[in-house]
Amino acid sequence: MVRFNYYCYYLILSSVLLCISTSSVKCQQLLNDYLLTLDGSVELSYIIQDKEGNVLSKLNADKKIPSASIIKIPLLIYFMQNVEEGKVKLSDSYQLKEADKVGGSGKLQYKPTAYPATYEYLAKEMIRVSDNTATNILIRKLGLQQFQEWLRENGYKTTQLNRFMMDFEAIALGQQNYLSAEEMNRLLLGLLNGQLLNKASAYQAIEWLKNCEDDNALPHLLPDGIAVAHKTGTLEYVRGDAGILYGEKTIVLTVMVEHFSNVANADKIIAEIGRLAYQEFAQ
Repeated sequence: MVRFNYYCYYLILSSVLLCISTSSVKCQQLLNDYLLTLDGSVELSYIIQDKEGNVLSKLNADKKIPSASIIKIPLLIYFMQNVEEGKVKLSDSYQLKEADKVGGSGKLQYKPTAYPATYEYLAKEMIRVSDNTATNILIRKLGLQQFQEWLRENGYKTTQLNRFMMDFEAIALGQQNYLSAEEMNRLLLGLLNGQLLNKASAYQAIEWLKNCEDDNALPHLLPDGIAVAHKTGTLEYVRGDAGILYGEKTIVLTVMVEHFSNVANADKIIAEIGRLAYQEFAQ
């Protein structure tokens, strides 16, 4: 992992040389200046791309990182593909079981047994408030192994769903969910550009992502009225946000922070990168 206190000047020089040698990477002086201010213990992985997929800026974008709840983005896309294929109907109702309920984010865990919830509601709550109970119900409906095979078949080698949400026994056995910033951006670009879903399904998925209630990271320092279709994720040791930012120019970015002092500090880093990305690439 690159640490800023050892290699920051080398990274800036490399970025400048890249700007000189290729038109696909733009200079980003303000972003580079900000990176120099970060504590040396912070580990950062990010990638920023335009709508066409051209890389505007990146750092450690291929690193394999625990995904936290950002894994719910590819799960949402896979769910909507199943809806398109008629394997799942949004209007179908599921009756909540006591065994479904897990802790962490979401209110479904507090609903009574046999509470009826449509699959549309489950998908929406998985994104809106990162509901873990809703997510696990969808994983069981779609099939964990089937989802994993879909990821592999579509070329996502780093992104993995190896366990259910809040499965602490699996975590103790070393079973973790993973992503890379590059692969998450590739998924979002596929969603944005109509490569993964039809127009209606893509619109619905993006609208749900726009309604993510956790606005403490990427959207936090953006001007009023700038929409971000995104999903955050939080573990004790990683905080991230991945999304589509709709400025005058649309950009896609994923930012993952590790070894932060607290979540508020990680949010500040992600929000600053979001603000600078907007300022330099989306206006």
